[in-house]
Amino acid sequence: MGRIVITGTFDTKAEPLRLLARMLESLGSPPITIDTGVFGGDHGCDYPAESVAEAAGHSLEELPPLGRSGAVSLMTRGASRILDRLEQQGEVGALVCMGGSNAAAVFARLVPVLPIGIPKILMATSVAGETRTLVGGSDVTMLYPILDIEGDNSILRNMMARLARVAVALLESGPLQQRRNPENSVGLTMYGVTNTCVSHCRRLLSSYGRESLVFHANGTGGRSFESFIRQGLVASAIDVTISEVTDELFGGLWPAGPDRLTAASNAGVPQVVAPGAIDMICLGPPASLPDEFRARTYQAHNDLVTLIRTTPEENYTLGQTVAERIGTPRAVASVLVPMHGVSELDIAGGPFHDPEAVEAFVDGVQSRLAIESPLSLTRLDYHINDLEFAEAMVATVLAST
Repeated sequence: MGRIVITGTFDTKAEPLRLLARMLESLGSPPITIDTGVFGGDHGCDYPAESVAEAAGHSLEELPPLGRSGAVSLMTRGASRILDRLEQQGEVGALVCMGGSNAAAVFARLVPVLPIGIPKILMATSVAGETRTLVGGSDVTMLYPILDIEGDNSILRNMMARLARVAVALLESGPLQQRRNPENSVGLTMYGVTNTCVSHCRRLLSSYGRESLVFHANGTGGRSFESFIRQGLVASAIDVTISEVTDELFGGLWPAGPDRLTAASNAGVPQVVAPGAIDMICLGPPASLPDEFRARTYQAHNDLVTLIRTTPEENYTLGQTVAERIGTPRAVASVLVPMHGVSELDIAGGPFHDPEAVEAFVDGVQSRLAIESPLSLTRLDYHINDLEFAEAMVATVLAST
């Protein structure tokens, strides 16, 4: 079993960070400590600031001209390289970062260094705000410390004791990979409006002895889906819901970034993709809608989310993007299009029903297919939530595994 690694700015947070280290020692888990502070000093760390800077190819003396942001970035790069080396040697059992916004920024850069399955824990006041950049699609645990991480007081001590116990408990639970059986696992993506399709797929996959891992297509979920594929934690992918790409292209709330729809092709993982929920752009409450969306068809999903109906022109662009991102896959890749509707709202008589928009998506995909493209495109006379459509998706992906 690896050890808990603490990274932090020991130049400014030495007192609480040392206390956290002693707490872990008292629980039988002496940590490895990495100092990312920019001012140096002897704080008794396993990797003092000088060695962290050297790991980034510089010395502490070279930091001041870089300014605070540049110096923090360089120290983060050095810490990343040290952490990566420790992980390759099997010495990392968990990562713990504690501090303020600086600690959160460092944490966000360190998370991708570690594979899914190794616990990554942050206690910082920053977790009270926007956390998507901190999660990054990985298995992150965050604690809000109530007080700033400064000095020593009874409340902070109690919160740090809680952090220490959480870290040890997660360390002792072992990495997720030891409990996985990737060759039988299939990754799927879901929204509420494609839930029925995914439920059908899960039941069908179970009958074939496959385990379904379902990711919520809310931006972060899509990043997790892509990470699982890249790290070999699923054997195939049924990408039912690609609305995160729609949000990315047209200003929605939940984009998953430009890597969405790329991992399976690059990793050689069989995939079948459906245009689930491409009929909608997710925005905030109706009162917050930008002027350009107010005249369009929209539907309140709840008090916080409003769904804007996409246009045929937008769906055409989306189809082009899907084909371009899948590119030249190293394994079987298929796009199956349910011509009778792509979501619960896009159904005959429904508020978003628009067959022309679905056809536009098909045209967009076809416009980017090479003459001998390994990516296949198939129209099916079903709605996305029909059992027959789920059967087609499952059959397609199972035929290639």
